Amino acid sequence: MAFARTSVACWAVVATWWGANVSPASAAELRITLSELAGLVQAVAGDAKIHLNNKPGGFLAGTSASYFAIAGKETPIPLAPKSFALFGSTYAYYVDDLNSESIKISAAGSAVRLTLKFQPNAVISGGCISGECGLANALPKIVWKNGTIDIDVVPVHFKNSLALEVRNIAISGALSARCVSTGNIFSDGACKAGLGYANRTIAKLKPDLAAKVKDKVNDPATQAGVADGLRKYLTVGPSGAIAITNVTRDAKAVTISFQLADAVGG
Repeated sequence: MAFARTSVACWAVVATWWGANVSPASAAELRITLSELAGLVQAVAGDAKIHLNNKPGGFLAGTSASYFAIAGKETPIPLAPKSFALFGSTYAYYVDDLNSESIKISAAGSAVRLTLKFQPNAVISGGCISGECGLANALPKIVWKNGTIDIDVVPVHFKNSLALEVRNIAISGALSARCVSTGNIFSDGACKAGLGYANRTIAKLKPDLAAKVKDKVNDPATQAGVADGLRKYLTVGPSGAIAITNVTRDAKAVTISFQLADAVGG
């Protein structure tokens, strides 16, 4: 089986088994370990990236340019700034141009895990949306230390190919609100008054982000992009492309039922 610059033993077995004499009407099954599957996912999703940016723009109207990119496709993530009222003005916490810096793909339990790592000390900033905005520069800063997002996916059958369905998302790394003394009684007092709002933002951020990412990775358009990316690797030596007809899995491996694509109109 062709596999670009990456070699996965399980696909080589298919190519050897079928050889050049496979009948288009024949069907077969292949059982592969999750570690072997992780190698295949690496070839397709090794450049996956999360970009987080919901800094207010224009007349400070909330906008979002956050997205999840995988298999060459970008899917927007509608991540709204977290707003709150304080002393007659409305403020918000937002993420400003934060990108994942690396990705690791491995088998984890009964799934394949995509671990995206962010910069060591990412800052979530506060800004003013409306009002006199007297405390805009005195709000606590939220620091995300050693942030990572683990996306556990399992293979599913999707239009004669494989796609990756999210089973669980875990966001790690300590989020903390900080006030740095300026020596100005007013500014220091305002920062302390804002700590409760910053901590409420922290409490909402992880579950909100996890839900948004899960929803977008499982979106049919994202699934189609992943399936298209995987399809080009699913070939059987000189016999050509295959059409996957079923996918089952257990705690250690995945069983793929398939035919040559010509047999099912692929």
